[in-house]
Amino acid sequence: MSKKTVRIVALTAAAASLATVLAGCSGASGGDGGTGKPLVYMVPSSWANYEGLQENIDAYTEKTGVEVEVQGVPDEQYDGNVRAKLASGGGVDIFAGLNQEKDPGAFMLEITDPKFQSRMSETVFESMESEDGKLYSVPAADGLSSFGIFYNREVFAAAGVDTAPETLDELTAAFEAVKKSGVTPLFVSGRDGWTLLQHRNAVNTDFGADNPDLFADLESNETTWSEIPGFTEQYQTLADWAKNGLTNSDLLTAGYEQGTTAVAEGTAGAIINGSWVIGELRGANPDGEFGFLALPNPVGTTKIALSQPNMMHIAKDSTQAETARELLEFLIEPAQVENFLATTPGIPAYTDVTLSEVDPAIADMQVWVDAGKAAVDTTRFPYPQDDQIAAYQELLAGRIDVAEFSARYDAAWQSAGKTAGIEGF
Repeated sequence: MSKKTVRIVALTAAAASLATVLAGCSGASGGDGGTGKPLVYMVPSSWANYEGLQENIDAYTEKTGVEVEVQGVPDEQYDGNVRAKLASGGGVDIFAGLNQEKDPGAFMLEITDPKFQSRMSETVFESMESEDGKLYSVPAADGLSSFGIFYNREVFAAAGVDTAPETLDELTAAFEAVKKSGVTPLFVSGRDGWTLLQHRNAVNTDFGADNPDLFADLESNETTWSEIPGFTEQYQTLADWAKNGLTNSDLLTAGYEQGTTAVAEGTAGAIINGSWVIGELRGANPDGEFGFLALPNPVGTTKIALSQPNMMHIAKDSTQAETARELLEFLIEPAQVENFLATTPGIPAYTDVTLSEVDPAIADMQVWVDAGKAAVDTTRFPYPQDDQIAAYQELLAGRIDVAEFSARYDAAWQSAGKTAGIEGF
């Protein structure tokens, strides 16, 4: 395994130099905040299973005596459940998500004097700020995610694919070679609709690679998705992969775990998803050889996306707000971040975190970051995710063509903008 140090570098030419030292956080005062109840830490179920998270929380409890209750909510029900609990004063102290809400200060505490700011790229830190210019979150220990193709190197090598495809045609040819070797080239987990959106996350950065104003234009209704150069080509290619047997035949009923297991075991060559899948692949096959490929841009520069850090918020009505802040700051001390990333690989969001062992797939992503071909996602538009998932499913099933997909995609965007009351819609 590579010993190369993973680091997050400046993602724009204007990014400032960064300090790399964080003073150790103080121990939690007040125990359980005087309530006699544990801190309630609410996250999507997929996060709650991260080994490093529970280990770090246990370390905090051992250090301070403060009990923490991690509550996992099914991913597809998460936003609605959290909103309901917050609205009813349901005993949530810390929660993830709801990052795009119009009035975050109504139910989140503002984070003042964020010591972690000096440990982060200016671009990454600014991506966390709300539209009102305030900060309502503490970044989690998770690495920054990227999105693209995660593949089994041994499967591709056995099919004679020894170099990374740089165009969509080359990628299609690679999938065809894998199919000829008797292995499913690309596993699609359409039953879990959120997995389809990781293709969206991967190609969106390509769309904006050569047009820095693109997302501002989309968010003000100055242009539409279907007008973007490369949009039709990307989605036509995806539809063709499904139509021509380069995906699993049960692509609409297969689930996420089936996909990661198939790639880990070598019965499928690749999956399109976020970099969190690396931990899943390693869990299923610790000795497997896995890599990362960017989805090529058919009309310009190829870039990879870097997500915002996963953001944790303190509920405004928490009776243990001070203790909650101390827990969150403990979880992002360098030792805890390094421990988390050892089991759930990602690109560290902090400049003072170095890893002695780096997963090769993360090293593949770092090449793009080092070359300046990475961009942090700062979009605050309320994506119409359910409608986009439905359009993906219809396209992959062959029930609509790319023209109809584009029309539905644009209509969903328009509707989301109008519902949110965004100017221009």
